[in-house]
Amino acid sequence: MYQEESSTPIQLGLHRLDNNEGRVYTNERTEEREDPETGEKTVYVYDVYEVLDARSTAKVKNSVITQEHPFGDEEKILRKTLAKVLRASALYDAPEFAEFKAYNEFCESL
Repeated sequence: MYQEESSTPIQLGLHRLDNNEGRVYTNERTEEREDPETGEKTVYVYDVYEVLDARSTAKVKNSVITQEHPFGDEEKILRKTLAKVLRASALYDAPEFAEFKAYNEFCESL
């Protein structure tokens, strides 16, 4: 992933390039910068993911996830999210989730 700036807005999502390659633009932000000639200028900043195979949405999604989490953090993210949901709903200590609770606490202790 890298950041790209533009003086005009870019449509978010997948933009196909030559062959099967593409770029995915996400997380649009605007920044006000002072231009010496005109005063102020709006710059649009995007997070950009390079996709080598843009033939299917599954391949695009997997490529973006791999770039965002190159070390396979998906399981950790899902475990932490599930633990937050269970705690918020007061089900974390329920007997049905005892195995998950033990596994989660073991992972957190490492």
